[in-house]
Amino acid sequence: MRSKETGRLLPLLGGNLCLDFVNTVDPRLKEPREEFLTNYRQLIEWGAFVGLIDPAQRNKLVRRSLAKPAAAAATFKRAIGVREALYDLLRNRNSTSGALMAVNAELSQTFVQRRLEPIRGGYLVRWQPWAEILGPVLESAQALLTSKELALVRECAGHGCGWLFIDTSRGHKRRWCSMAICGNRAKAQRNRRRKLVTGSKN
Repeated sequence: MRSKETGRLLPLLGGNLCLDFVNTVDPRLKEPREEFLTNYRQLIEWGAFVGLIDPAQRNKLVRRSLAKPAAAAATFKRAIGVREALYDLLRNRNSTSGALMAVNAELSQTFVQRRLEPIRGGYLVRWQPWAEILGPVLESAQALLTSKELALVRECAGHGCGWLFIDTSRGHKRRWCSMAICGNRAKAQRNRRRKLVTGSKN
């Protein structure tokens, strides 16, 4: 999936579906921010990009959004609200925050919109219309927030980045969402400061 603004490819660095959803704003903590989800159509494209829906489902969602634009816009607004609430919850882990209330409200509203359907040799969870993307994201968030992996959620130390990721590194000392992106930027900044200090002494 590429940004509508710059054409830049969205990296998936969170290590978890709900974290990748939260990381659809880059950077998080400084301007200018690049928004990868600008409307419901972009939400559909993100769902296809991360493998939540196949091409046939994607086309079906696009047709539905064109037929019912008000419902599509409302679903998109809810999705962005969930994204921001999850970011607050995962970053601050404040059990009394409004973010927790918002996520709980969406869980109760969205989870009733799924059903079991039979497939060969078993069953499949099928989300009702308008919950095909938001439902799995909330399911992922619920699982992460109630697991031991929550203690491994880190915020990138890159200047203004703010992206979240699960630190599975040895010793759990990972600092960057990506060494190739934020890590290299920090290294370049250190080198520039070092040259400035060295130059001022000469």
